[in-house]
Amino acid sequence: MKRPSLLFFLISTILLSFSGCEKPNSDSPASVKNEPRDQAVSYQKKVTKYEKPSDSRKKFSTVGKNQKKTNVRIKQVNLESLSIQSTYVGYLLPNKRVLMRSEIDGVIEKIDFEEGDEITKGKRLVDISTKEHRLKLKIAITDSNLADINIKRDEKLAAQNLISNAQLDQTRTRAESASLNKELAEISLNKSLISSPLKGTIKTRHIKVGEFVRKGDKLVEILDIDRILVKVNIPEQEILSIQVGQNVEVALYIMEKKTFLGRVKNIGLEADSSNRTFPVEILVDNKERQLRAGMLARATFTKNVDQDQIVIPRHTILERDQGRVVYVFEDGKAFRRDITIGLSQQDQVQVVQGLNKGELIVVEGHTKLTDGEEVNVVN
Repeated sequence: MKRPSLLFFLISTILLSFSGCEKPNSDSPASVKNEPRDQAVSYQKKVTKYEKPSDSRKKFSTVGKNQKKTNVRIKQVNLESLSIQSTYVGYLLPNKRVLMRSEIDGVIEKIDFEEGDEITKGKRLVDISTKEHRLKLKIAITDSNLADINIKRDEKLAAQNLISNAQLDQTRTRAESASLNKELAEISLNKSLISSPLKGTIKTRHIKVGEFVRKGDKLVEILDIDRILVKVNIPEQEILSIQVGQNVEVALYIMEKKTFLGRVKNIGLEADSSNRTFPVEILVDNKERQLRAGMLARATFTKNVDQDQIVIPRHTILERDQGRVVYVFEDGKAFRRDITIGLSQQDQVQVVQGLNKGELIVVEGHTKLTDGEEVNVVN
């Protein structure tokens, strides 16, 4: 009885031991099987996290390659006429100025004008001792008439040999002298009757009625201001380009927005030794009397270059160490081009060498371009 119970106990103990060892063995294959998968997932996560910087650099590199092009505006090069303007400061003068003086001694009998009056040519202005000179003229006329009668009588007597030829010659001499005295009396009377030598405006009256004036005393000053002279001084370097009759644009400092058209009237023959300039007078119409003598003015002379020229805006030209350059647009790119300039006027510059008609130049966005850079045209 004891032997079978002992045997049963041993078998049960072995079975229990076997089952206890088999449990961890059964778990082991599953864990071994899952471990590579977990390691792969973990490795994949690590790799993914590590590769993010690489992806960002790759993205940045792509952006660099697709960098935005510079926007520019372009303009076609055409042939144009270039106008060269030169402006000089001058002042206004009356077209004519006459200061009348007395030619005889006498008393002012009559004055027929006031300062500021508009007068016509030939208008009587002043009478100086006219009564006296009229009487002298009458006496001279009487003497002349008597001399004419005497010469006719003596010529008849000489023809009849009643008087000598010497007496006839004396009569003729007296008649000629009387005629000359008559002419002198007429001249003296005309000198006492002062008339205006031109159409103009009375500036100044220097006399009063009843005053005694002597030969050479001032009587009246008359100005012709229907037309005004603009006097400017032109440097000797420019004087040869000025011609009589040339149109000139005149503007006043007090009337900035209005201009007047004038013509060159006179060009000085001799330069001022102090500044080497030549006086030039410009005649301007002044019917509306807006221009007054003494005002300051600007006279602009325009010289047109008749032949067609390549002219570009000044701001398109860049100053570089090697000289002046512009950027020419071709096949989507901007290329630097060396140029040689000539005449210039304000914002327009003549290009003598470096550009051809029909080429496209960059007029905006060109200051930071590089040679051969791709650009985007916005116009």
